[in-house]
Amino acid sequence: MIRAINTVIPPLPVFIKGSNATFHKGKQHFLRQFDIFDILFVTKGKLYMKEDGMGITVAEGQYLILVPHLEHSGFRPCDENTEFFWVHFTFHSSFSLVEEKKLDWSNIIKRNHTFTKSDLYELYLPRFGTFRRKEQAVNLFTKLLNMNDSTEPSDKMKQQTYFFDIIIQIQKDALEVPSSAQNIALQCVEYIDNHYKELDFRVRDMAQKLLYHPDYVTRAMKKTIGMSPVQYLNQCRLTKAKELLQQESLDLLTVAKEAGFTEVSYFSRVFKKNEGMTPGEYRRVSFTNYIK
Repeated sequence: MIRAINTVIPPLPVFIKGSNATFHKGKQHFLRQFDIFDILFVTKGKLYMKEDGMGITVAEGQYLILVPHLEHSGFRPCDENTEFFWVHFTFHSSFSLVEEKKLDWSNIIKRNHTFTKSDLYELYLPRFGTFRRKEQAVNLFTKLLNMNDSTEPSDKMKQQTYFFDIIIQIQKDALEVPSSAQNIALQCVEYIDNHYKELDFRVRDMAQKLLYHPDYVTRAMKKTIGMSPVQYLNQCRLTKAKELLQQESLDLLTVAKEAGFTEVSYFSRVFKKNEGMTPGEYRRVSFTNYIK
């Protein structure tokens, strides 16, 4: 069993160097031991790799992430001309190797941002897998490596963002979201967008109107967008509240009710929990032009 990489971001993983290569028929990967990660993405043929004594065949469209401090080599020569991308990278945060398991976005999103704290995500990256859309993956790697010959510092900085696009794609491919769950979640999002101002909004009422069980609705939304119906409802209401707080003439009770909250105290608690400041503090900072 090839264990997955588990780490928290930010800080983001860092691209070091990468290129493409061709192993002609009969060539075998050399023996080495690195203190960095290495992604191998095969676009033609097969690579026969060995990590810490375990043989792994990487076929066309598949990738393998080799981890630091283990011995890597080929365990047999290529049967045909084999083309692949390789990318070296590292994490500035600590990482661990864990057993692979079925995941959805609710496992990845650990904290939503406020005005004082960033978003926090926990990555579970399979180290061996197949890109669901090979051509899209090829384009991502090509875009990253096209910057290799540039002497512009700005292009080198862009490479970091292009590399993170690859990491995101690997993570997305690993999250199995059934199409039925996606469809249900989209229906719920649309419903909440249209009804979040209703003071008597209830998840069970929404589920009943959409002809689904409330628990199933919650599971579908958490799998697809990483938020429960109540969390998404509060996000919609807080977005509206922040818009209303820009109007100095509106008192907090009016803002709360216009945004869908029945009580000012509950509105204030939810606002501070999600934004890192009270509605009044947000309004004061807003009027001093620190928040646009």
